[in-house]
Parts: sequence; structure tokens; C-alpha cells
Amino acid sequence: MSSGAAARELNDLRLLGAFGTNKVMAGELSRLVRRAFDDVRLPEPRKADVGALVYPFDPRVARLAAVYHRTSARVLWDVIETRAPRLSPLFDDVVSLALPRIARWLWPDAKISVYALNVKSFAAGERQIVGTVKNALIEAASRKGFEVTVDGEKPDVVFSVRGDDDLVRVSIDLAGRPMNQRGYRRDAGLAPLREDLAAVLLMLARYDARQDVLIDPMAGSGTIAIEAACMAKALPVFVPPRRPLVMDMPEFRDLAPAGGEGLFADTNPVILASDVDPGLASVVREGAEAAGVAASIRVETSDFRDLSVRQVRTLSGADMLERGLIISNPPYGERMRPDELHELYADLGRFCANFPGFRAAFLVANPDFEAAFGGRPRIKKPLSNGPLRGHFYLYEL
Repeated sequence: MSSGAAARELNDLRLLGAFGTNKVMAGELSRLVRRAFDDVRLPEPRKADVGALVYPFDPRVARLAAVYHRTSARVLWDVIETRAPRLSPLFDDVVSLALPRIARWLWPDAKISVYALNVKSFAAGERQIVGTVKNALIEAASRKGFEVTVDGEKPDVVFSVRGDDDLVRVSIDLAGRPMNQRGYRRDAGLAPLREDLAAVLLMLARYDARQDVLIDPMAGSGTIAIEAACMAKALPVFVPPRRPLVMDMPEFRDLAPAGGEGLFADTNPVILASDVDPGLASVVREGAEAAGVAASIRVETSDFRDLSVRQVRTLSGADMLERGLIISNPPYGERMRPDELHELYADLGRFCANFPGFRAAFLVANPDFEAAFGGRPRIKKPLSNGPLRGHFYLYEL
């Protein structure tokens, strides 16, 4: 028997991202919607958490987010919410609430997969919850007269089950995978920056490819540079053959925005990615090639301390260096002595001082950075890189 008032239908678009990135995610989605559609007015989102935004569900906006939204970690279509305390009422709730709408989500012979996160407060294990929701969806489809099967390897539709205090929310994961799994990065390097977080840094730094020359003087595997080029052209998040599952779901199949896959295809960014490690140049080039932005990124092997303004102008191909963005995710100190790291940060400050009129932005999880770099940041925002608690710094040079 259903838990009744403790369960309800949902029809929301939910964007999940890194802690404290709500405004960034909202800003990027607003930009994409304005570019893609003339007749869609995006409402103000509901802030569900410090890393979540909820909008009324619009199929066109949902598809757009799953295909193009680079600052989110997951793009979900919330469909069911229940406060069922045990497996039996959870099954009943999912069946009863799925029945009226399951033909909108699934189709005959569709293959499904289910994953669960943050369900420790529920009175059953994660695998039991996953199995219960799978069985309920199969039962609901059967009552509607068609069959679906389970396929964890190549599903057509992925369902997400998430706990939130005493409730359980069932959603459709519109990408079918984490949004940071873009598919262009062949080698993450020693200290990889997650792709969606690199996109967050670029948004926080107000990167404008129409006006800014972008320089990453410690580019590593090139994630920031590649994300900058992709964002400049508003390219799809996933690199073929990867594609978000939403593109093949009947509900969304014919909802692509006009104008092709690159929403800003006519933008020509100027980006320089440099790193002292000669082994990383090929990694950056391979990633840029896979992402389709190799023509936008100049790759250099050099210690940034050896780069003059004249060399940067030549390498970047920019006639003038009056406005731009220096942005990087410098070392935090795991493999360097404190005195070496302090010197590196100080040298980075001196390097940036050669570019008046530019902005400089960094994600650093080391409390000594600010004093060593020098100057006062215009923005200092808590922002973590995985388990490392750090700060985003933005300087006006």
C-alpha cells in the first residue's frame, strides 16, 4: 500500500554542482537559454542546497542543460518524492506515482539502470533500495502494457535515487553519467582538476572570449584551457562517441536548438596553455584535439618565469595584450617544500604584474598563497577541489 500523503509527484529540473556554485550554475544556464531560444523565459531557480538549483521542468531547457551545461555535476529530472520508511512502501509509492507518467519516461524494450546516493538514513542498504526501485519501475511499465529490462552497461534511461533527510527522491539522470566525464581527457596528470570545476573557475573569473586573451601559465593537462575554448563556443559537454542519454529519449529527441551543436560557433578564442613539464604538451594537444578546439589553443613548454610579455603576445597570436585573463590551478604543496612553494607563489605574483589591465584568477588550497602572491584579491571565495578545502582568488592587475 502506498504511503499516501508521504509521497508525491515531482516535475522539476535539478542541477547539482560543487559546494557554493549555485549562482555560477544559474548564470551559465541563463546565458545558454538566451542564446538557444527566443521564446523561453527562464524563471528564478529555487535554491535547494549550497550546490543545487531547482527549476520548473521545461523539456527544452532540460535537454539544453544536459547537452551544454558545463558547470553542473549532474542534471536531473525529479519525478517522485517519498517519505516511505521501508522497502515495501517505497515500492508501492514508486509504482503508484510512476503509473500515470511512465510512458513519458520509458518505452517498450527500453533498458534501465538505477543508482543510489546519500541513502544511509534509510532503513535498508543501498543495493536493496536500488533493487526495489528497479522492480517498481518494471512493475509500473508492465501494468501499462509494455516491458522494460535492466542493463547496467548500456542503459537507455538512468534513474537516480537520492536521500535528503527523511525523504527519498527518484529522478531521471538526463546525461546518464557525471557531467565531468566529458571524454576528451586522455591523461589526467598528477593533480587533475575536475572539468566542471574548471568551468566554474572560468565563470567566476568572468571570462569573455570575445575580449579576453586567456593564459594558463601552469596548464598541467590543459583542463582549464580546453574548458575555456569549449565554453567560448558553447560546445556540447560530451565528446563523441559519448552523448547524454536525453538526446535519444523520445520526450526530447526533437528539441535541439536551432543553429547546430555549437551555440557560439562563430567565437574565436585566443588561449595560451603553458607548462614547465615537457611531457604534458602532448597531453594538452590530444585533449584539445579530442574536444574539437585544437585550433583555439596554443601549447607551449616553458617555465612561466621565463615568459616575457613579448613572448606571450607572439605565442598567443594576439596583436595586443590590453585585456585578458591569467587563470590557473597552481600546486598546493603536496610535492614541494614550503620555501619552494612560497617562492613559486611570489614569482607568480611578479609574472602577473607584467600584465596591467588583465585579471588573474586561481584556485588554491594553501593558506600561504595570498601573502606570497601579494596584493589584495577583489574576490576571495571558499571553493574546494575535491577533498581539498581551498579558495578562489580573483585579482585586478
